Amino acid sequence: MVPLHSPIAGGRPPLRLRPVARTTLRPRSPYNFDANLRKPSHFPSSDNAWDRGSSWITMRWRNRRLGLRFRDEGTVDDPAVRLTIFAPGVLPRGYVRDLVPEIVWRFNLNQDISGFTRAFEDDEYLGPAIERWRGMKPVAANSLYETLMIYVVIQNAVVRRSIQMLEALFDRLGRDVRFDGRTMSTFWTPREMLRLKEVDLRRLKVGYRAKTFRRISEAFGRRSLDERLLREMPRERIEREVGDLYGVGPATLEYLLFEDFYFLDGLRLIPPWERKIMSRLLFRSSLVRESRILRFFHTRYPGYEKLAFHYLWEDLFWRRDRETIDWLEREIRRS
Repeated sequence: MVPLHSPIAGGRPPLRLRPVARTTLRPRSPYNFDANLRKPSHFPSSDNAWDRGSSWITMRWRNRRLGLRFRDEGTVDDPAVRLTIFAPGVLPRGYVRDLVPEIVWRFNLNQDISGFTRAFEDDEYLGPAIERWRGMKPVAANSLYETLMIYVVIQNAVVRRSIQMLEALFDRLGRDVRFDGRTMSTFWTPREMLRLKEVDLRRLKVGYRAKTFRRISEAFGRRSLDERLLREMPRERIEREVGDLYGVGPATLEYLLFEDFYFLDGLRLIPPWERKIMSRLLFRSSLVRESRILRFFHTRYPGYEKLAFHYLWEDLFWRRDRETIDWLEREIRRS
């Protein structure tokens, strides 16, 4: 078992947060709380936690560290989510009013995927996954900057190594917070990252990624990228703006378009590990050509290729919670 982080990140006691605001959010149906607040294919990190019907995550917003607790109070067809916001003290006037739309975006509460579920609920491959997880959507949860930091630690690393790198960064750059009976990590800002020299980052055993961390942080630190403006741009403009970032290649860009900007099509690449999994899942073969997998999704699920992939992928990892899938465990051990 990999320890997620040291008891006191950054050498300081946890910052205590108290509940300062509550509201009920009304996601667009269909909406599946657990399938959106937990993605079992993602590796664990100490900034979030989940239990059936409840989810906790930390957030940096306008120079404040926050804790968020989500509680499921509805159904897939009549969804309601009770949100409690935790903070170190009284928040400025209008702060929560501005924060809630950001939370609605990050947790993708307004996207309508009813057409997808209606079109493919009887599909041979997708039907069972839709029956189990109807209302599952891509969810950003983190800011674009934080998501990019996660993608950097994932690059060319096994899961255990990625966890170790992320938690080392939390310990050095973040600050633990304590709320709702939990101690959790918070992310760092670009400015906090840039206080460390590349050599200091390398001491955290992140290797060549130290340069990437700093280059991305520089782009966000000088505000050459505004995440909220990007959300209003057409896809082609987003691809240019984000694709110009140091270290962002075609695969990373494709993940971002789906997981942060919620484009449901655009499946262009199948990375090697995902190709192995989909080969077994769809074709019961150890490995098939990437073009064959792409053709499968584009032919059967036009306009929703990436979302269809997501349903099959996450459904497989939810199954892993309940049963041992020998071939999948072998692939995970190799990853």
